[in-house]
Amino acid sequence: MTYALLLWPHSNQRYEEAAVKPAIAELELLLAAAGVSAKCEYAVIAGAGAVIFQSDELNERQLSVISNHSLLFWFGILSPDQSFKPLFASPDAYLGADLPYIQKYKGKTNERFTQQLINLALYSTKFSDTDEKLTLLDPMCGRGTTLFQAVNREWNACGMDADKKDVHECAAFFEKYLKFHKFKHKRTQTSKTIQNQPPVMVQKFVYGGDKGDQHYLMVGSGDCMHAANVYGKNQFHIIACDLPYGVQHAPNGKGGEKSFEDMLRKCLPVWKEALKKGGAIAVSYNTHTLKTDRVRSLMEEAGLQVMAGGAYDCLSHWVEQAVMRDAAVCIKK
Repeated sequence: MTYALLLWPHSNQRYEEAAVKPAIAELELLLAAAGVSAKCEYAVIAGAGAVIFQSDELNERQLSVISNHSLLFWFGILSPDQSFKPLFASPDAYLGADLPYIQKYKGKTNERFTQQLINLALYSTKFSDTDEKLTLLDPMCGRGTTLFQAVNREWNACGMDADKKDVHECAAFFEKYLKFHKFKHKRTQTSKTIQNQPPVMVQKFVYGGDKGDQHYLMVGSGDCMHAANVYGKNQFHIIACDLPYGVQHAPNGKGGEKSFEDMLRKCLPVWKEALKKGGAIAVSYNTHTLKTDRVRSLMEEAGLQVMAGGAYDCLSHWVEQAVMRDAAVCIKK
């Protein structure tokens, strides 16, 4: 049987073309996690880009895993005459599909790539097939795109960012969204004390969707180095983080690859402490300022198991003239 995943179109044709290779890699990773061994390839169906593969009939669980693909537009069966029978589109979002997309600001990471980064972490862990409610950390959360993607998967989410303005905007927007859509919620603020450091102010939202269950989102203004101190050790199933891309966003205002290496060398051991055993860290970065081999070496130095080979080596893609983005994944053993 031939299955086809129609890819979500993008307004930028070059970016859409660049996203094909990592989209194939992501689908192969999802299929492997679902117990399906298949080789995926790109095809054009009636003018639409798609990733196709051959497989025996997929079961309900396998289809459910595939439905989480970040670039899923439609998924279905492709007949020999090239007719397409759709089986499903993207799954319903827990709070609202528009939640990660409404805010527009300079430097915002593409929402679908953010979902892809989360998938790279999730489907590398032992938690991809659990009924346990997952908790995600983004230690450089900005205004919350990654947190909102996690929220829409019915997870708990925690974020930190050194930019107090971004953290304020994230919290204010989320509260406004909850109020507008009439979700019952409670917002509290606490101060986390860190030795020899300014206290970290954390906003916490406890809310329920239309199913009557409760979840939380927490966001604090502070250095990503203190994530384990603020939120605790062994708390997170997944850490997903889009690292700064350029010199203007370099750590401590310094440019050059060494600056980013130093930052990651200091952060990874701390993030490892915050991660549950068996959990995963997925980071994305600009290969013009940080090389993939070096990122993986730093992960190994921190005592983390690097995921490499196959799909993990096919994630690099063009974003803009000065940005060639790649991602690296590691596991806490």
